Amino acid sequence: MQESTYYGTYHHTTPEQSETIRSELRVAFEEVFAYIFQENVIEKVLDAGCGLGFLCEQAAKFFPKASVIGIDLFGSNSLPEGDLKIAEKNMQIAGLNKRVKFIKSDITKINFQENYFDLVISSLVFHNLGKARYKAYSKIRDILKTGGFFVIGDFFTPEDKETLKGLFSMTIDKGNINQMPTQYSIIVLKKINAKLS
Repeated sequence: MQESTYYGTYHHTTPEQSETIRSELRVAFEEVFAYIFQENVIEKVLDAGCGLGFLCEQAAKFFPKASVIGIDLFGSNSLPEGDLKIAEKNMQIAGLNKRVKFIKSDITKINFQENYFDLVISSLVFHNLGKARYKAYSKIRDILKTGGFFVIGDFFTPEDKETLKGLFSMTIDKGNINQMPTQYSIIVLKKINAKLS
């Protein structure tokens, strides 16, 4: 019998509900990945707050030439079952361990060179950061290449959207995703200029 990946249980859900949510998110993220992939070469991907690697797997499968780095605190309050070894095992089971690597790191203290990634992805992470998420948004912008994309699925306040619009060009705001609360949406942002005006 083949082992299966384990991506944990979302807050206030059962394991079965979490799997249903992941199925819906898989479809929604694939739709926005398809939009990005139309005219863009994606070679370097960062999953900011990767948890046990669910989005890392989706990105690595969708962008077959990409190397993916997942960063997380692994074991934070928002995902206490989060464990680096489980994330690595998930990628081994998925056959992606040669293209997906993990680093234990705080999103607000990302230490990559500027203009490095073609794509940064994240789901259900930034709302857990409180006001520190605004610093993290800026850090993401710094490490994205000009023309690169930030695809973030989360619960957004009007202030979040205004902050993001000040840092990026918003190309898609996809809400009404089955099984998700109405406040959840996936936003596709593009870094247009190297420097903010």
